[in-house]
Amino acid sequence: MTDYGIMFNVLEGGVIEPIEWSKDQLQPDRSIIVLDESTVAVYLWHGQKQGLVARRTALRQAESLKGHGYTIGKSIIGRDVKELKEIDARKIGRVQEETELNDELQELLDKKHKKLDNYAITFDMEAGAPSAARPAPKPKPKPQAAQASKPEPKTEPEPKPKPKPKLEPEIKTSPSPKEAETQKAEPKKVEAQDSTTQAKIAFVMVAILDHYDDIWISKKDNNTYSVEMMDGPICTFSISDGNLKFSSGSFSGISKDIKTAIQKKFVELNKLLR
Repeated sequence: MTDYGIMFNVLEGGVIEPIEWSKDQLQPDRSIIVLDESTVAVYLWHGQKQGLVARRTALRQAESLKGHGYTIGKSIIGRDVKELKEIDARKIGRVQEETELNDELQELLDKKHKKLDNYAITFDMEAGAPSAARPAPKPKPKPQAAQASKPEPKTEPEPKPKPKPKLEPEIKTSPSPKEAETQKAEPKKVEAQDSTTQAKIAFVMVAILDHYDDIWISKKDNNTYSVEMMDGPICTFSISDGNLKFSSGSFSGISKDIKTAIQKKFVELNKLLR
């Protein structure tokens, strides 16, 4: 069976556009996705100038292609892809794994190939367009049940109208002034707690941004928050009963001086809530 490939540029906002298959597309200010059936893999290559947000956005698109492939006409390229290989150009030559993956990608792009329509390529020089290669499975027709003859409707005598029940007026009791004040006061407490929580999260961000310009914060399923930079995680924390707690291992990937400065800044900002 013929294998196909296609290359994408990830634009701002996460839009992917098919581009010409070429090593020249690997530019410092780009994130490039290579979908290749011959290696059953998706390659995600980040240029040196790509920020953390752009990298995260491109990663989501690459994961989507890995899971669903890319549709051209009536066929799907990469529907059987099993692996996602991410490459950071800043680590090439310094990190063995990144260097080996980059060499693998360069070798793939150097292979002799045949260009087809819609920016698709194949390494089979006699192959045709992908529209005939991997057609999407046709839905099986649903069996139709035999139509049964409809029975003639029976005429029934109209029922006599029932007498309307008498409704007794409802007596509504209004809450006392003290109860009303209590009911109104409760939502304010919840709102104040939410504002305090949001403020503490913001204080962590402000303290970290004094030292790192490009960070990413995400909320996990277990109600914890994770902060990362391009070189890796910075810290993880949770908030319970208004108290912010950093998890073990937080700030272990940065210098002690910066860690101390971040924590000191957070304590200073936290005093504004008192």
